[in-house]
Amino acid sequence: MLPETLAADLRALLGDSADVSADEAARKAATKDFSWVSPIIHGSIPRTLPDAVVTVRSVGAVRALARFAHERGTPLTARGRGTSNYGQIIPLARGIMVDFHRLAGDVVLDDDGVVSALPGTSWHDLFAFLEGTGREPAMFPTTLNSTLAGYVGGGAGGPGSIEHGFNHEGFVQSLTLVPVTADAEPVEVRFPDTTPHVHAFGTTGLIVRVGLRTVPARERTAVFASVPDLDAGAATALEILQLDPPPQILAVTEPELAALFPEDPGFEPGRTNLRAVVGVDQAEAVREIVERGGGTVSGVRPDAVRFLATFINNHTTVRAKAKRTELYHVLVRGNAILGKRALIAEAFADATVQLEGIRGPEGPCLMARILAPHRDDALVHTGMERLRAEGLAVDSPHSWVVHEDMPPRWAAADRFDPAGLLNPGKLPRG
Repeated sequence: MLPETLAADLRALLGDSADVSADEAARKAATKDFSWVSPIIHGSIPRTLPDAVVTVRSVGAVRALARFAHERGTPLTARGRGTSNYGQIIPLARGIMVDFHRLAGDVVLDDDGVVSALPGTSWHDLFAFLEGTGREPAMFPTTLNSTLAGYVGGGAGGPGSIEHGFNHEGFVQSLTLVPVTADAEPVEVRFPDTTPHVHAFGTTGLIVRVGLRTVPARERTAVFASVPDLDAGAATALEILQLDPPPQILAVTEPELAALFPEDPGFEPGRTNLRAVVGVDQAEAVREIVERGGGTVSGVRPDAVRFLATFINNHTTVRAKAKRTELYHVLVRGNAILGKRALIAEAFADATVQLEGIRGPEGPCLMARILAPHRDDALVHTGMERLRAEGLAVDSPHSWVVHEDMPPRWAAADRFDPAGLLNPGKLPRG
């Protein structure tokens, strides 16, 4: 079907409950995300323009689209603000791009501490709502203009993950999903049944409401420090991770990578940098740990808590690529990577490293974010296999399909998308 013909049908169907465009510029804009963070995805992912972009403003419009897609066999791809890093929203099949960013608001905090809202609600707005309630999200993304459903569908961790784990580990308490079926009747699922829908790239139902775990709000401060080298930083970080409660944010960055960050009084040029966000009553304990490990504290600043959130996770790579566009990253989860700087150099030429606090199966631990200049896709894969051969848990950010915990996701897709119309190609079978 021609884009304009499809758009005309959609306008007749949806009326004032959505905006519909078949304009080529709008269709191209709707397929842009942050997947340029990976040169492999950016250079290899098939790029298919949707036939139309529909910006929905009501759950009724989402239901109408789901019924329409079911009747006609038309693919649907969901989009929030396009801050994803893995090509989740770049369609592999034509059809309709469903933009959710205007389906926002209606925020509610219940007696169990679950905050729920419409899917296009931004994290900025969620924090504004929670201010003064004595509650805060158990975790949050480093990009606060992203949408709640976008983060649930495409994200994994963030500030708070050291203590509370990842998106799928109880943070997402409830989801209301519209299935792509004849009736498109919304269905609410609650944790743990939310788990297959988290980080599923929108392949297991159209999310129309998100319920997230909150915790009692804490007063925090940002601690800036420097340490002699990466190994000393790792030892210091492991000790800081034993604080109760653990840090909201913790990172150790080699000088070559820290040099790519914006200038700040807390960053000491030429030194391995350590940053932590902890309770205000823990700042002195952090200082003692840092100094005991041969480091120095360069600043303690409550006003820099949100600032430091933009120097962990994939935000680190985004910042680094602003100055060195050739860089890519690979993640290695768990403390087994510590002390293996020579192995990293062997696997990835000219690499620089940031260690970040996360929560593993046995509690708080570290992971390595390895950044290196991209020369050839094959060399990236060879480097990852070199680390895997040593028994290390390598997480590739260079895949645009769902590739973890597949059987539960297939079952969820069979229930909510029996014809396989949601983001086709992103949930491989077999």
